[in-house]
Amino acid sequence: MPPDSAAASWALVPGIGALLSAVGEVLAASPDWQSCMQEAPWGGDWRNGLDHDSRLHLLQALSRARDFTLTLRLWRPAQGVAHYRCAGWWDPVQRAHGCYLVEVTDQEVERQAHDALTGWIRRLFEQLPMQLAYFSAPPKVRCLFANNRFARAMGHDDTSILGRTVADLLTPDERLRLRRAGRSYARSGQDLTFLHRRRRADDEEVLEVSLCADRWPDGRLRGTFVLMTDVTERHRAERALRASRERLSRFLEVSAEGVLFHRDGTITDANPAACQLSGHPHAELVGRTVVSMTPRRHRDRSRVAIGSGADAYFESEIHHANGETIPVELIGRTMEIKGERLRMTVIRDIRDRRQAQARIHTLIEDLRSQKDRAEAADRAKSVFLAAASHDLRQPIHALGLFLTALRAMAQSTCVPSTELAQICRRMQSSLDGLGQLLNMLLDVSRLDANAVQVELAALPLAQLFAELDQEFADLAHEKGLRLHVASSSAWVRTDATVLRRILSNLMANAIRYSPRGRILLGARSRGDRLEIQVWDQGIGIAPEQLEAIFEEFYQIDAAHSRRSQSHGLGLGLSIVKRSARLIDAPLRVCSTPGRGSLFCISVPRAPAHTNTPSLTPTHSPTHAHTHTHPHAHAPSPTEPAQRSERSTAAPAPGARRVLVIDDEEQVLMGMQQLLQVWGHQVWCASSADEAVVLAIAHAHEIDLLLSDYRLGGNMTAVQAIAAVHACLPAPVPTYILTGDTSPQRIQEASELGFPLLHKPVEPDALLAALEA
Repeated sequence: MPPDSAAASWALVPGIGALLSAVGEVLAASPDWQSCMQEAPWGGDWRNGLDHDSRLHLLQALSRARDFTLTLRLWRPAQGVAHYRCAGWWDPVQRAHGCYLVEVTDQEVERQAHDALTGWIRRLFEQLPMQLAYFSAPPKVRCLFANNRFARAMGHDDTSILGRTVADLLTPDERLRLRRAGRSYARSGQDLTFLHRRRRADDEEVLEVSLCADRWPDGRLRGTFVLMTDVTERHRAERALRASRERLSRFLEVSAEGVLFHRDGTITDANPAACQLSGHPHAELVGRTVVSMTPRRHRDRSRVAIGSGADAYFESEIHHANGETIPVELIGRTMEIKGERLRMTVIRDIRDRRQAQARIHTLIEDLRSQKDRAEAADRAKSVFLAAASHDLRQPIHALGLFLTALRAMAQSTCVPSTELAQICRRMQSSLDGLGQLLNMLLDVSRLDANAVQVELAALPLAQLFAELDQEFADLAHEKGLRLHVASSSAWVRTDATVLRRILSNLMANAIRYSPRGRILLGARSRGDRLEIQVWDQGIGIAPEQLEAIFEEFYQIDAAHSRRSQSHGLGLGLSIVKRSARLIDAPLRVCSTPGRGSLFCISVPRAPAHTNTPSLTPTHSPTHAHTHTHPHAHAPSPTEPAQRSERSTAAPAPGARRVLVIDDEEQVLMGMQQLLQVWGHQVWCASSADEAVVLAIAHAHEIDLLLSDYRLGGNMTAVQAIAAVHACLPAPVPTYILTGDTSPQRIQEASELGFPLLHKPVEPDALLAALEA
């Protein structure tokens, strides 16, 4: 058709229409098209009013020789962007597209709003923490919508799930289990909520399923919303909470602590322990107030704790039904039970704790007392060592002076024998005093080390008193004192040696500190015990000194005692106290200064025996039951400081062949010289190795072994003696010499099994060992 004919034809077309070329050029147009497009300010080319996407889509459609339909967005001055529905058909004659535009702006705006709302709703549904779907009404119940959570749970995505029936989405087991719920929903027509358990690989999930009906205005069912919420964790928490409440209930039933539940201070429940602590049955406790169970002085504090609602803790008391007041610990807590907020008060019986605290307090006091005693003992030890060193230096100093005098006499051509003999006697007296002091120190150490073995036996006092009378009669007579020993036919059960040493010390002290008057030894009956008493009319003891006299080196009148030839060493009463404790014999003393003293020792009575035991006097009874040689001691405090000529000059009756082991050369040479002077054959070794060599060489000659306890290094007499004995054909008498008087060393040495000779060894003790 010629262009003029086409233009004429389109001029008759109603509506907005035009013939468009392949590039959108208007070849012919209707009057409405021309009217519509002439209003636009794009200079006559309507294509300029299209937005980018509309223009692109239109050109693509025009480039193809077929019909099309699309929506164009065209900007117009009066209304802005207008939406047009463009229907185009291909005109093969004109080789162009005829296009007809219908404005659909209102419809398009509504569609966009609908799409936006739908998108927003979908996004909302996707964000909801639940699985959501919409199914059509029966008979074909199909999925019309589902969010991603629901689709994934069913094994689909939000597109593939659409159109699926319920039967398609459920397993046979699930269809069976959900059949009842479906029927109930269908019959009632009411919304339904129930729990559904879905098995998973390792466990199961619990879903809360809600079926919500969507109805038409006339009430007919249009569809059903299905909402599924995963309540697995909540279900587990509820189950754990129920189990916890059950455990709490069981715990409260068996708990030893009382538990009260109360509301505003009024008891609503109580466990059995609370009933037992209060002495009231459960029915009597319920309805009472917690405050009424506490003493009045604690009630204000209890009210404040209850009223505050905060956690509280304090110690108080509760009144038992029998009137007893029980110390308790009250602990207030707030808890929620079945949605109800209650206060809980724990009542803890603290009687055992109070008793334990009392015991701990007593223990602390005892420890403090022991610490004080230990510190006092440490101070006493320092005083003891100072006094002992002073008393040890005196005879050593005297010996040094006598030795200097002998050295001077040795340079003289003529030394009178009488002067030489006097110096020797004085040196012997100093040595006796030194030995006496060392042996008394040894007594103290042995008693402290518990190295004295007590042998209890029946003892007749008559024989003991007779021996004490014989021992002290001459000494008392020399001082002008009258000694009276009261006879006694009683028997006592004790250690004879220890008791004799105690009484010897008491008698010696009575004579020593009595310048005149009378000394009395007797016994009095005290029920099942006998009290042995020593009376004197001496200088007496001041009341403040009655405890101090039993300390080491304590003397009542030290200045007077040091000037007196018969002064004591200050150790006798210390030994008496330790010995009395050893045989469990209570000791007491009464004294009046200037009038005298009374010392008493209490021992248990014993029935009389027909066989009278022999009481051989020993100078150191505290040693009698150890392996110490019986003569290896200084004389008793009453024995004169003299030695027989035999002790220092004459040899033993039979010559012995002696092996001596000592790592001190001077001591070894001194022992060798003394034994040879006495006529004995001597081999000397300064070590265990030398002793073994000598023992092998003279195995059939050695008949006595003397060894020092410490031989240098880690070697001791026990090891050396064992090595020597292994080289001898037969056992020989063996003695250990030791100068260590510490309690630990004495205890150790006394357990070795060999007799001990304590340094300095007295000649009498050495002779006795050689003659044994």
